[in-house]
Amino acid sequence: MAVNPAEASDAVFLEALYRGGELLQQGQMTEARDHLERAYQMRPGDEKAKNLLGLAYFKLGDFVRAAEVYEALVRENGADPTLRVNLGLVYLKSNQLTRAVREFETAVDLQPGHLKAHNYLGLALAQAGQYGRAREHFVKAGSDAMAEKMAKALAAEARPAPLPSRPAPAPEAKVPGLTQELPVVSAAQLGGAPEPPPMPAAAAVPVPAAPLPTFGVHVQPASTASVPRSGAAAPAEPLPASPAKEKAERGLRDVARSTTELSTVAGKLPGDGSRTFIVTPEAVRVEVQGEVLVRTAGLLGWTGVIEARAEFKRFRGRVTDKPFGWGPARMHRLVGTGTAWLGVMGRTFLAIDLGDESVYLREDWVFGFEEPVTFENGRVPSEVAPDLDLVHLSGVGQVLLALPGPLRSTEVRHDAPVTVPLQHWVGWQGQLSPRVVALGWEGPEGTPAPAVELSGEGVALLCVPGSAL
Repeated sequence: MAVNPAEASDAVFLEALYRGGELLQQGQMTEARDHLERAYQMRPGDEKAKNLLGLAYFKLGDFVRAAEVYEALVRENGADPTLRVNLGLVYLKSNQLTRAVREFETAVDLQPGHLKAHNYLGLALAQAGQYGRAREHFVKAGSDAMAEKMAKALAAEARPAPLPSRPAPAPEAKVPGLTQELPVVSAAQLGGAPEPPPMPAAAAVPVPAAPLPTFGVHVQPASTASVPRSGAAAPAEPLPASPAKEKAERGLRDVARSTTELSTVAGKLPGDGSRTFIVTPEAVRVEVQGEVLVRTAGLLGWTGVIEARAEFKRFRGRVTDKPFGWGPARMHRLVGTGTAWLGVMGRTFLAIDLGDESVYLREDWVFGFEEPVTFENGRVPSEVAPDLDLVHLSGVGQVLLALPGPLRSTEVRHDAPVTVPLQHWVGWQGQLSPRVVALGWEGPEGTPAPAVELSGEGVALLCVPGSAL
């Protein structure tokens, strides 16, 4: 049977696009760039190919080419705030502050609730020495720690300087003493990279599950996570510039395919200094360049100048007075520049990249995450066991898990809910509603063994213990 040349061309293009996206997720940037350049040459007008190619250039540090790609995308879709943010990140990383500020300002004008745009605008203004304006946008982004730093910077500016005995040299552009407090704008702190677009897929669009009102966290269904360019109202969270259907399809397909490989793929991430959490058989190395959140249980020590600040839970975007963990397992914010080490101590550590997805995880198994990753604390009520404390993580960045065994996943469909015994349950991705139920047998304490039933459309995450229970 003869092959239609157009169909053959489509297949070659999609293969290059899919493969480039997969290699990006695996951290193989050079190979990803080669495939995406091939896809771009075949379809120069394809927005997904251009967006992924710009991301590959960004992660490779080729900011000139990344700027060319995103400038072209902005010219074609000037009303898309996410593309403006991506272009601003390229400018910010290449120290073109005026251009970066302009793009971030345009993004927040287009979408006032774009929290990442406000946060990046704050970073750009802070680097430009405009601490008052930077503080305003950090407040709007909910970044209380950075807003406090800007307030300290303003106070330092207002402090009278002692009269010199001779003419003083011209003042520097930055406030003395502030350099160590301001974060170094690295790929990790800028959200890792511009937000990638969704890959095309052929799965059915999931039907949104009912949100869990008692959880206390705004659930952004995957099927509404993108804003069509028709001018529909934008959600509060910054999201990829792509149709909602494609994001829902890609999120479920990619997670279902790749989550089962996280335990092996994450262990091979390159330790080239661009990673925050680097897992080895003996210890976990934590590279601190600005701020990183991590528990201190098993902390062996650190080098450099690092300050540890106890972290508190967040609810609906605001800091509460409830501690994020207790005792040695308290979550801390490491601030400064240096390297910390965590002992493995029989735990299975796993460093994963969120990409542009969000995930709900058991709070006690989240060991740390990069500062650009936003978090909300909540809980699932239970009548058969203590309420389950959860944390909702979203954004571009690394998350460090400490599990009893390797991480695995299973697909959840509307016609096939999944029930996981509590001791194996890690969390979920997608549009799922959790419910704590009692199993038909007793647990170790003689009470009904609890489990979590997940219904909806998405992926259940669970761990496989290293030894039988």
